[in-house]
Amino acid sequence: MNHSMINKALLQSSLLCFIAFSSNGQGPKTPPCGIAEVKTNEVIAGVKFPKGKYKINVIGIACEEVMGETGLFSQFLQLKENDQLPKPWRYLKAAVGAPKFVKGPGVGFRVERVYEKNTKNIK
Repeated sequence: MNHSMINKALLQSSLLCFIAFSSNGQGPKTPPCGIAEVKTNEVIAGVKFPKGKYKINVIGIACEEVMGETGLFSQFLQLKENDQLPKPWRYLKAAVGAPKFVKGPGVGFRVERVYEKNTKNIK
């Protein structure tokens, strides 16, 4: 099996693990970890994250690894605009809905912009 086929298979399996995060109205199947605030307009892996609040959902990874000042989302926000994500993390360009970052099959997180009226019931 060549590298292209292996990469394609890994991407497909990563996409399958995020079906629960689709934008078809069903949304994530687990409660969000909380709200992360992006204080200035940022870019991660070519994706724009305007200043604002973002709801974080995880799959196969602890909220503590993603949230907070030392969490993965904060680390990704500190990357320079053209920097690559740290290996083995990838941004799923083909995923539908909110931006999704994956480490491998069944492990990753979703970042969804929210507005003040939608954050009242989230820790």
